[in-house]
Amino acid sequence: MAGDKDQKTHDPTEKRLSDARKKGDVAQAPELRHAFGFIAMLIATGSVGTIAFARLGTGLAHLWGNAEAVPLAPDGAHALLTALFGATFTALLPLFACLVGCALVGGVVQARPMLVWSRIAPKWSKLSPIAGAKRMFGPRALVEFAKTLAKLIGVGTIAVIALRPFMPGFEAMVGLDPMAIGTLAGGIVAQLIRSVAILVGAIALFDFVWQRRSWMAKMRMSLQEIKDEHKQQEGDPKIKAKIRAIGMQRARRRMMAAVPTASVVITNPTHFAVALRYDHGKGSAPIVVAKGTDAVALKIREVATAAGVPLVENRPLARALHASAEIDRPIPVEHYAAVAEVIGYVLRLARERG
Repeated sequence: MAGDKDQKTHDPTEKRLSDARKKGDVAQAPELRHAFGFIAMLIATGSVGTIAFARLGTGLAHLWGNAEAVPLAPDGAHALLTALFGATFTALLPLFACLVGCALVGGVVQARPMLVWSRIAPKWSKLSPIAGAKRMFGPRALVEFAKTLAKLIGVGTIAVIALRPFMPGFEAMVGLDPMAIGTLAGGIVAQLIRSVAILVGAIALFDFVWQRRSWMAKMRMSLQEIKDEHKQQEGDPKIKAKIRAIGMQRARRRMMAAVPTASVVITNPTHFAVALRYDHGKGSAPIVVAKGTDAVALKIREVATAAGVPLVENRPLARALHASAEIDRPIPVEHYAAVAEVIGYVLRLARERG
């Protein structure tokens, strides 16, 4: 039985998953970030890249065409460099924004962004050569090396297949003008990136599913861990039961202390007892000061007898009041008539004795 409790065969609870996320322990697929990197490259080689480099070329051509207007003095050189860097930054800003945006999306789609100080805090254990060797040559590192090698082989194969149709035209590029060479080279690069992006996307999807399943398997819990977590959240059942027992004992003592103030105790006669207090002349309904069954009912009768509180046997009324009435609350309306007869009988009996 102890071995079954130690086996991690149960799905993780929401609390365990939430605690792991707070510590920065989430399922991360590196290949998915690489796939978004290739998407950024496709965008860069497409319209965004074309517009960026066209704007850069226009700006540089304008600077070059007005080079004679720039004096070779410190002030002129400073103005030239400022204009050059400004034009370059303005032209390439959309391209950089595209690359950074795709990189951020690659991380956000896997896990909610958060700042975990324990992850960025310096750890002296990472400076240990032995620990570094274990990380470099451990089982996980070997698996990552095998994945990287397989990916390189796959990418190389796809690249050769994608470039093969363009190989006969490489010799003809020698006599072409620069614009034609740039157009042809751009088409080749775009085709190569598209082909590799398809392969990297398939690998990223597989890696994402694999990393997610591996992370969920690592998060699995044993039966004992689930019980311990439940105790932490809800409290130890034994302690809660003890607290309830203490509360019931205190309530019973307060209830017994109020029995001598009752006007009458209605009994079953042995199984039920309900003590009522009626303030004659105030016009309010009788109040239930105590009620109980079996041993508690016997104790109520003993305390009432010792205090001189009259006992009246009425089995149906005792059962009905015990089921519907609440302690320190007036009796229910439907029992007014029956209780009034009992109270009247007690008052008449008291007058006769008086």
